[in-house]
Amino acid sequence: MFTFLKKDLLVLFRDRTELIILLAMPFILIAILGFALSGLLSGNSEVLSMEVAVVQEDDEQQGLSRFKGVLETSELPAEAQNGMIAAAEEMSPSALLQEVLKDESLSSLVTAREMDSAAAKRALEDEEIVAILTLPENFTFDALQKMMLGIGNGSELQLMISDYAETQSGVFQNILDEFVWSLNFESAITQAANGESAASETQSEIGGVESVSAVAPISSFQYYTIGMAVMFALFVGGSIAGIAFVEKQQFVFNRILLSDRHPFAYLGGKAISATLVTFFQLCILFFFSSLIFQAFDLTDLSFWPGMLLIAFCLALCVGAIAAFLTALLMRFNNDTIATVFSGGIVTIFAFLGGSFTPTEGLPVFIRQLGSWTPNGASLNAFLLWVQNLDIGLLWEPLSRVLLATVILFVLSFLLFPRKGEA
Repeated sequence: MFTFLKKDLLVLFRDRTELIILLAMPFILIAILGFALSGLLSGNSEVLSMEVAVVQEDDEQQGLSRFKGVLETSELPAEAQNGMIAAAEEMSPSALLQEVLKDESLSSLVTAREMDSAAAKRALEDEEIVAILTLPENFTFDALQKMMLGIGNGSELQLMISDYAETQSGVFQNILDEFVWSLNFESAITQAANGESAASETQSEIGGVESVSAVAPISSFQYYTIGMAVMFALFVGGSIAGIAFVEKQQFVFNRILLSDRHPFAYLGGKAISATLVTFFQLCILFFFSSLIFQAFDLTDLSFWPGMLLIAFCLALCVGAIAAFLTALLMRFNNDTIATVFSGGIVTIFAFLGGSFTPTEGLPVFIRQLGSWTPNGASLNAFLLWVQNLDIGLLWEPLSRVLLATVILFVLSFLLFPRKGEA
């Protein structure tokens, strides 16, 4: 098997065209995409700018009037009532939300347009806006009762987001989460200042707060280094399988069988060759991208073991792909299989897996399909590791890569011709 491995490596290294495709082309694409799309992945506000619709079903003045009526019928002293009325007018959640959306710091990011419900839904369907924010009926009254008096269940903002612009709508949702958290926090402080207990402070929340864990941001060069690496790794499978077809045409494979070598030794040699070439290809891409584009920190010793683990799992899968393509070529004696794989299937996998652009804006079923491709699952694993450095998070994507590896190896051994069939 070592002889087969040495032969495949020598043949591949002598083919300068293949070496350019596997090593030089990724760097060219990393440079082009990294510079051209750096704004999107670095959080440039112009790239993330969005339009949202605000559906106002609440009557703020009516809500304030109702709240004043509740205070007047209460047993609170007149001085306390006047103070709470003044605070309610100043802390009206509807007015505060409008101020947030019109704030100068968000003007370049969010453009809020008031619409009725029907018009807003049409605009969302036509992809004119990315989200619909609805202030429900009695929002002001219910929120003030909960905030100031601890009565009722409060109210909730209703948010409908689009599927086509998940990044922008996610940013808008985070803005609303921050607004709700701030309002709840101020309400708790107000009640604490009035002598309320800690339990009452907890009950004073007027809406839910979603906790979002902070992860390290991904730069454009990091993303496209990984994206191009996992895409061009797939080309190795087609290249190694192409060598096998040439060897069959030149009767090299027949001479190997005549030398009483088992056919599976030949197939195993192809798989090992593809695995090693892919692993070294990934290492070279990561090293020089870190050196040239500063994509990763070469001196971070805690970072690279996880990267090498993911790279090895992907390399094993590419070895299984090479074995599977080799088996198909030998079985059907047609090199079109390798050509179609390298020229078409790899491109489709790259699109589905997110090598060209993040898949957040794509429909859910496409994202799910891409997460099951070897390159897509590996891309997810690399991104999880870069952002979290948590080995436990790698189990799900890597299990998909290894499952595909096992399936492809089994199919390869079933399809590969035995002696007398070649």
